[in-house]
Amino acid sequence: MSGRLVSVVTPAFEEEAFIAEALQSVLAQTYRPVELIVVDDGSRDRTAEIAAAHEARVLRRPQRGGPAAARNAGLALARGDYWTIFDADDVMAPEGLSRQVAHLEQHPELGIVFGLTEAFVSPGEGRPSHFRSAWANGPFPWHTGTMMARREVLELVGPFDETLRLGEDIEWLARAKDAGVRVGRADHVALRYRIHRANTTSDTHAKQQAMLRALRMSVRRRRAGHADDC
Repeated sequence: MSGRLVSVVTPAFEEEAFIAEALQSVLAQTYRPVELIVVDDGSRDRTAEIAAAHEARVLRRPQRGGPAAARNAGLALARGDYWTIFDADDVMAPEGLSRQVAHLEQHPELGIVFGLTEAFVSPGEGRPSHFRSAWANGPFPWHTGTMMARREVLELVGPFDETLRLGEDIEWLARAKDAGVRVGRADHVALRYRIHRANTTSDTHAKQQAMLRALRMSVRRRRAGHADDC
C-alpha cells in the first residue's frame, strides 16, 4: 500500500539488545512511504550504531533528556502527514501502519486511531513481576504504543511535556481529548509489546501515579476553561 508519508519516531536509550528487531519490523511494513527517525537519547552502548545500519535517520543526543524530550526531538524532524511513536524494544505488526492509515482515511472525523496490542515475554526470560494476567488473554486495546495521529493534531496539542519522565504519552493524550480531538479504534493487531525486566513501565506504582497526575492536570485545564467562559 502506498499513500501519504508516515513518520515513525523511535526514542531509544541503551536498546542494543532489541533495536535491530524493532527497526526491521518497521522496514518490513506493507505500507509505503515510511520515514523512520531514531533518537538516541544519550546511550553509551551500540544503540546508535545499530540504528545507523538500518534505513533510519539517526539523531544522537549527547546527554539523556528523557522519553518526552526524545519524542519531541524526533517529531521536530518528522515530515509525515501521519506520525506514530514506536518504542525500540517492541515489534510492529507487518500490516500495522497500512491498516491504521486506512482507518484514518476512512474516518476523516478522527484525529487519532489506536490498534490492538499483543504482549509477549522476551525470549529467554520468565514472566516478570509486572506481567499482567490480562495480557495472556489475547490482544488488548488502548495501548499508547499503537497510537497514530495526524500532523495537524500535533500542531494543535503541542509537544510532549518534557518535565515528565513517565506517563508523558498519557498526559499528551489527555490534552488532545481536552482540545476536542476525536479518537477511534481499529480492531487489528498493530503492535507486539515486549515484556521484559527492564520495561520503563515495570514500576506499577510509578505508572499509577503518572496516570493520576495526568488526570489532575486535565481537570485543572477544564476548570480553567470553564472559568474563562464565565
